[in-house]
Amino acid sequence: MNKLILAAGLCVLFLGACSKHSEEAHEDIRTLKVEDLPDDIRIPGKAYTELQFVPPHEEGGHGGAPAATPAVVFAEVTVTLKEKSPGTLKDGDIKIKFPRGGGQVNLADYVTDQAGSFYVNFEFPDFENATQKKILFVSKARKRRLDNQIYGGGCNQFFDITKKAEKAMTADGIKVNTVRERYTSVLGGHFLFSALKEGSVYLAQVTFKDSAHTHLFCEDF
Repeated sequence: MNKLILAAGLCVLFLGACSKHSEEAHEDIRTLKVEDLPDDIRIPGKAYTELQFVPPHEEGGHGGAPAATPAVVFAEVTVTLKEKSPGTLKDGDIKIKFPRGGGQVNLADYVTDQAGSFYVNFEFPDFENATQKKILFVSKARKRRLDNQIYGGGCNQFFDITKKAEKAMTADGIKVNTVRERYTSVLGGHFLFSALKEGSVYLAQVTFKDSAHTHLFCEDF
């Protein structure tokens, strides 16, 4: 396991504060601006290699020497929660703007117990003009069977969702359902964004948890 380091020590450099957030009106949607730097997260080593765009056969370089990797720059990312079914979100649609490196969403703060659907979308500005893009999902949701379908990716499993996620990002986003907390099994884990441009890799992550339904997640989450 490799650690995607989003160190608290960067707070002075990027923000000047480590425990603030504010709300503002923007584009007819409530916007929450988070200034807390994210906690460190652990992801599979292979996933971290993919985020750095290092081909598998070059991981060890020639003659066992480490392969050169681009410099890493932590980037900003924004999450939007938007109702499809009115009443599924506690305070309606909301945009959550994270600082460099990303952050965490506690779905218990936003989602009601009303049956219906809502959309989750992402904005990752550094995809613009990138020569390569990658979106990975590291699941932290237990697998469970609901109506003869399996929900949840399983503990510490990761998936390349670049094409599907990019397509969703250009539309309304990923549609999830609140019935029997299906949304927790779909979103529970880390969404990892990576863009290669100008010789650097721009990284950010969004972690989804739900403090009201912790039994649906892996023990180490």
